[in-house]
Amino acid sequence: MKISSLFISTILILTLLYGLGISISHYDYNQIDAQNILNSPSLINWFGTDALGRDLFIRIIHGAKMSLAIAFLTALNALLIGSVLGILAGYLGGIWDEIISRFIDFIYSLPDLLVLSVIALFLSKSTSGIVIGLAFISWMDVARLTRVEIKKYKEADFTESARALGLSHIEIIFKHLYPNALPSIFVALSFIIPRAILAESTLSFIGLGLSPPDTSWGTLTGDAWQYLYTDPHLLIFPALMIFMTVFSFNFIGDSLAKRFKL
Repeated sequence: MKISSLFISTILILTLLYGLGISISHYDYNQIDAQNILNSPSLINWFGTDALGRDLFIRIIHGAKMSLAIAFLTALNALLIGSVLGILAGYLGGIWDEIISRFIDFIYSLPDLLVLSVIALFLSKSTSGIVIGLAFISWMDVARLTRVEIKKYKEADFTESARALGLSHIEIIFKHLYPNALPSIFVALSFIIPRAILAESTLSFIGLGLSPPDTSWGTLTGDAWQYLYTDPHLLIFPALMIFMTVFSFNFIGDSLAKRFKL
């Protein structure tokens, strides 16, 4: 847990510094240097340079900004959509529960890559389009967990006491029911983030992700695969960042699940 937390903290701090415009390197992420094409890692260029002489380290930090922003925005949208539908299904029950449950099953049955590809094509491979696409295939776990937790607690003694005191349905839901569902939801979100990073990387790798000059870890790996045998550092570093970040968030998710005994 300490290693994964340290890695995530380091990436977030570097990304925050870069986002605030604080210089980490004297290179710009899109600065072309024809005199230093495909340099190996060195003290000057820590991760080497790419086919246009751009510093790979600063491009990876810029890529972290895009990849993590997409992942967290996806999780936020999944939280909003899943919570609303889960609350409606769990609290209202009856026909609402049946309709929402069947809708969740329908979305689950759609091939993720096909849905993402269609949305990416219609929305011109923009950042917002990728977030919308990823949120569309990511909210179901949150909805199911919210539904189960709301149904479990809506008949509890403290809920009956709240009704007896004359609290409105909104007050009962957001003061008593939803807070009790949050631990399970946080665990679900901790797994949505790494899945979003992998999905965005896959889309960018196959050319359906971000468009230049935007850069993410996926676009870096997509651009680097052709240099695998001649300049492997171009692929190794961004792929390692994806692996370590996904592994860390999954490890954090497992730890949260054990902590909350889920």
